[in-house]
Amino acid sequence: MDLVPLRVRAVMGALEARDAADRVDGTPRARRLRSISPEVGQFLLTLALARRPRAIVEVGTSAGYSTLWLAVAAQRTGGHVLTFETDPAKVAIARATFAEAGVEDLVDLRAADGAVGLAGMTGTVDMVFRDAEKDDYLRLLEPAIGALAPGGLLVADNLTSHEAELAEFREAALGDARLSGLVVPIGRGELVAVRL
Repeated sequence: MDLVPLRVRAVMGALEARDAADRVDGTPRARRLRSISPEVGQFLLTLALARRPRAIVEVGTSAGYSTLWLAVAAQRTGGHVLTFETDPAKVAIARATFAEAGVEDLVDLRAADGAVGLAGMTGTVDMVFRDAEKDDYLRLLEPAIGALAPGGLLVADNLTSHEAELAEFREAALGDARLSGLVVPIGRGELVAVRL
């Protein structure tokens, strides 16, 4: 059964097409959407439905593709998504994405640094999804762990596609006594950990 409303699915399809084109048409890396795959989107939705989060935080909104998957879960669980993006051009695209998909009431988009935002949420977040610039992953780890409530999920993208680049982050996350997790070989590799 497809849980994604048709209106949201149509916006997802347009973003998937743009992302695929970005990857082959010479679009500069900084301007590409660099979205998660639909398979990873379904994985996020499944994790969120299992955890039933009320408070979801995303760091690295881009055009809002992954946010749409999280918003579908939030709608079903009575939750809300707070998402952070620092690139003004992508903030504008994401705002348009959420309006077109009709999920503005489920998503709070902030043009701000996710580490700063997470730092003020001690123990109140049920799920954190990170798909930001890879050199920020390690810096974002402590604020993400601190923000998670016991039983909260930390999910981070690109652990196998950027294995060498994220090795220090992976070691720190999987070696942290406050977390129990693993890297799931789906999409570009998803670190999934629960806050103990």
